[in-house]
Amino acid sequence: MLRIGLLLTIALSTTGCWHLLPPGDITTPEYWSDYFLDKYAAELVVGELEAGPEPLESPRTVLLITGVTIRASWFDPIVARLERDGFNPVVYEPPELLSYDLFEATEDLAEVIERVQAESGQARIDILAECTGGVIARHYIQSMGGDAHVARMVTFVSPQAGIDKAPWAEAIAGWPALRDLSPGSAFLRAVNDPPLPESVDFTSIYTCTDEYIQPYSSSIIPGATNIGFCDRPLGHFETFFDPEVYGVMHGALTRPLSDGALDAEPEAAEPEAAEPEAAEPEAAEPEAAEPDAAEPEGIVDGQIERGDDPPSAPSVNELPVDEGGCSAAQRPTSGGSGWAILFGMLGLGAIRRR
Repeated sequence: MLRIGLLLTIALSTTGCWHLLPPGDITTPEYWSDYFLDKYAAELVVGELEAGPEPLESPRTVLLITGVTIRASWFDPIVARLERDGFNPVVYEPPELLSYDLFEATEDLAEVIERVQAESGQARIDILAECTGGVIARHYIQSMGGDAHVARMVTFVSPQAGIDKAPWAEAIAGWPALRDLSPGSAFLRAVNDPPLPESVDFTSIYTCTDEYIQPYSSSIIPGATNIGFCDRPLGHFETFFDPEVYGVMHGALTRPLSDGALDAEPEAAEPEAAEPEAAEPEAAEPEAAEPDAAEPEGIVDGQIERGDDPPSAPSVNELPVDEGGCSAAQRPTSGGSGWAILFGMLGLGAIRRR
């Protein structure tokens, strides 16, 4: 404890942000969860929503998975929009705010997904997961038979390749999840070594100015559709309530499944077998290929670049500084991972006063 207190005192005094922290045990995930929820409560209030797309004809279940230190209430703005658009959203908040061993967390998630899928009555459900929630969901799909239960996997601001500074934060907080998020860990090897199953449509959404997931390329999943927001400063936590980010999430959740994914979908396979007369429409289906043909203008090797090339996007150090003197990692407008702020206290990214 002496070492922890010393490190934090030095870090906070050098960043000038010590006065921003409330009293409490900063080594617990609950401390950071409460801190962020209190700080960004206003942004999570769901008011009148903008006009949305045409709602789904039939409600479809999508499981939302929170990341480290993230309470279920962070998803309120996304839940409201999904319900408006005809989805049936179900939010899963892992035990211990996902600060424990990520192999165990994946096993817990497996039970939740299979139960939700069975209750939905659908052959497979979709997943929308934030940060570390997207890493454990990917491990479940690739290595634990999850492709039989999941059709679309959409993750946002998710450190799929880990974070370089996770070991520093783990030395302070002692959370097993931070050990597992350290690049080269046994858990991340288990996540990244297996290939993506063709039967699941994978999308990873990231921001080039993420104040915590740096380099942002850690969010890129080889072989998936990777969509980067690089044309404007967009913080890690803003992704919970930014309407444009939601639009990309909605697009990923409604994108038609590929042939490989359809082959794995029992409900979709039967109509094709039962429609011999549908041979003519099939021949006339080149129109359906047009969206796929149009996609390449925005996609290079499965990666969509929005706006300027990523290297020209503002870096964390180029973003404004607040009047309190804390060098801002960019406006942290959502409640992100507590371990990310621990990096900040070590001088790796400071907390900005709003």
